[in-house]
Amino acid sequence: MIKKLRRELTLILLPFISIVLRTLGRTIRWQNRYDFERDRGKIYALWHGNALGLALFGMDRGIVVLVSRFRDGDIADGILKRLGFETVRGSTENGKEEKGGRTAILKLMELLKSGKNVAITVDGPKGPAYKVKEGVVFLAMKTKAKIIPACVKFEKFVRLNTWDNLIIPYPFTKGWLLVGKEIEVKESNELKEKLKELEGELLRLESLS
Repeated sequence: MIKKLRRELTLILLPFISIVLRTLGRTIRWQNRYDFERDRGKIYALWHGNALGLALFGMDRGIVVLVSRFRDGDIADGILKRLGFETVRGSTENGKEEKGGRTAILKLMELLKSGKNVAITVDGPKGPAYKVKEGVVFLAMKTKAKIIPACVKFEKFVRLNTWDNLIIPYPFTKGWLLVGKEIEVKESNELKEKLKELEGELLRLESLS
C-alpha cells in the first residue's frame, strides 16, 4: 500500500522532477561533446546504473529509449519524454509476450531502419547488473545497426545502494562521456560471442577512471 502511494505521488510530481533533472543537466560541466547528428540508426548500449547520467548528456536529441512495461517504467517514461527523448515500451527479450517483447523489437527495428538512434540499458530492467542480455545483440543482427557502448563519468556523484548502483551527479560537477568501439553483428556471428564482446567493452569503459 505504501509503495503504491509512493508511486502515485511520484507520478503526480513528474513535471517537477523533470524540471529539476533538466536544471541539473544544464549545470554539469561536460568536458567533451558528441556529435549525435553523425549517427543514423545506431544502438547506444549502456548499463542501467548509467541511465540518468547519459539521459542528462543526451537531452533533446530525439533519441529513442526502450522503457520497460514494469510499473516503475511509467515513471521513467514520463521523465524521459519531458527530457526530449522518444520511448518504446517493452523488452528486447525475444518471445516475452507479457513484457511486450515481440512488439517492442518490431517497433525498434522499424525505427532503426528509418535512421533513428536507440538507447538500451542492456542489463535492465531488473538485472543482474553488468550482465548484457541477448536482446540487444539480436536486434543489431536483424537490423544491421552498429552498437555503440557508452558510459558517463563524473568528478562528484552519489552511487545509490540499488541493484544497478545508479549514479546521480552533483550539480556543477565535471562530466565525461566515454564511448567504446562500435560493434557490428553479422548473421554469421555467434550471438554469445558478440554478447561477450559488448559486455567486455562496457566493463572496460566502466573501469576507466
